[in-house]
Formats: sequence, structure tokens, C-alpha cells
Amino acid sequence: MMKKLVRKWALITLLLLLFAGCGRSTAVPAGEDEGNVTLRPLRIAYQGLTCEAPTYIAYAKGFFAEEGFAVEMVKGDFNFIRDSFAAGRIDAVAGLALTWIKPLEQGVDARVTAALHKGCLYAYTLADSGIEKVEDLKGKRIGVPAIGGAPMMLLARDLASKGIDIKEVEWRAFPVAELELALDKGEVDAVAVGEPFGTTFALNLDKFRVLLNQSIHAPYHAEYCCLWLINGDLVDNEPEVAAAITRAVLRAAQYVEDNPVEVGALIVEKGFVLGTAELNGQILEALEFVPSVTGAREALLISFEAGKEIGVIDAATDVAALTDRAFIQLPGLQ
Repeated sequence: MMKKLVRKWALITLLLLLFAGCGRSTAVPAGEDEGNVTLRPLRIAYQGLTCEAPTYIAYAKGFFAEEGFAVEMVKGDFNFIRDSFAAGRIDAVAGLALTWIKPLEQGVDARVTAALHKGCLYAYTLADSGIEKVEDLKGKRIGVPAIGGAPMMLLARDLASKGIDIKEVEWRAFPVAELELALDKGEVDAVAVGEPFGTTFALNLDKFRVLLNQSIHAPYHAEYCCLWLINGDLVDNEPEVAAAITRAVLRAAQYVEDNPVEVGALIVEKGFVLGTAELNGQILEALEFVPSVTGAREALLISFEAGKEIGVIDAATDVAALTDRAFIQLPGLQ
């Protein structure tokens, strides 16, 4: 795995530019005719990350169109996407399980229908920091891209497993591009990050020490990190349509697993991500795309339980009931 990660270095700086966009669209016009068939309009959100490749492939390879949809691709950050779901302006999106558990508990109108891939969160410190393991972070300052985001949540979960409360460390939010500088300046003692930014640290282990790597450290390595969410009204009122949307992205996730080099080239060519085709392909080779429906429910339950353990999910919340509310197995999908 590390050998694959080492080959991705040149892509990281370019991918930082992706986070500037919010709410921009690249679209097949809604209702476009394909032959004599009028395709149903569909709005799919994305952030512009390499690990969202199934979304791009389902669009670019025509998997959505084959299911009867004319898709508008809408780019935005997490807050934009969450709020768009609440307002009914987005139909579906791929997202990190740990990032979505609190919005789902709070009632955001989204349902999880599938799991897409595993292993994209990390924690690092400086090699000469004197911090050798996660337990050494008690009382320390930890830099994260966002308070409540998936990197923070995974590290908080690992801390809790070692008897350290989320409040026994100091969490500090920085723009993700500034986290390394925050370490260098001594503003934080460690950082928690996601892909592709975690690779920046993995490629320089003379300077950084890995404290947590979701792709290799148990039990996290066996768990899905990224899920597929669909607008709740659409799921409730048109389950067959929601199943068709999910079927397209499940097919696309398997396509990514089988053809990472080709997909890396295609998503650069289509303008969904920056960087070279070769390096995007190498990132996709390093991720484990194993599309699953039942895996989504398991990932949600684990994430809700972890959120409750660290105090992010309310202590009175019935996580089994919440999982049943948030997850749905749609007709015809296994």
C-alpha cells in the first residue's frame, strides 16, 4: 500500500485547488433527449476529490443515462451539499460516513443506499515530536480540516478506544493546505487528514510519523469510509428511481476498482479533478473500491455507535433505530 501511495506525490498540490469551487455545475441539460427517450433530470453533487471517482464514472461512462437520467453535476463543499439536501436541491452524493452521522441524526433528509470504498483517513505527527502513538496525544493540540469532520471523528474514536475522552485533547481547525505549516510552527502537535492530503505526509516519513492509517490499522481497515446518499423524498416516493440511481453508481464503483488507470485518465480529461492522469490512477489503485449495499448499513451502525461513544451523537439516541431510519435497501439491490 505504501509503495502505491509514494507514487501520488505530484498530484497533491494541484488537488488543493479543487476546494475553491462551490456550487458550480457541469451538466447534461436536464430532460435531454437520447434518441426518442426523454431522460429524467437528476442533480448529483460532488466536491472534486479523486475518491469520488464512481460519481464521475457513472456520469461520464453513461451509466446514469442508461438508467434513464440526464445528470447535472453540481460542485460544492460539504456545507453546501448538506444544505442543498435540506432544501431539496440535490438528489444524490457520495460522502464520508463519519462526516454525515451528525446531520443524519439531526434529521437531514438523506438516505444511505450503498457503500463505495474503504480507507482514506490518517493522523500524523512530526517524526521528532516525541509522540510515538495515539495514546501520547492526551493533552495535546490536534489540527483538523474541520471540527466534526471525518478525520477528526476517526481519531477521536481511536482515542476513545484507548480511554482518552474527546475533550482531553484540544482540536484546532485549519484550512487543509495549512496543516503542515501548523505542525512546522508548533501550533499543533499532530494532524488528522483525509485523502488526498494525507498522502502529503505519507510521502515524507523522514519528517512525519504515522499515528493512524485507516487503510491498514484494525478495525478501521475493514470498514467502509465512503457511502452513497440519496434525497429522502425521492427514496420514499420513488424507490425504483432511487434504486436505478444507486445501481448506476454501484456499477461505476466496480468499474473504478477494475480500471483505476483508465479512470484516472478519464476524470482528468473530463475536468473533474486536477493533476496528471497517471497520478490519479495511482491514487485510485491505492483505494479499495468494493461496492456494497449491506456494507452501507454496517458502516452506518459502526459510525453511529462510535459517534455516541465520543459524545458527538446524543447519549439518548437509539443508534439501531437511527441506522434503520438512515439506511434503506432499495428494491432489486443486493
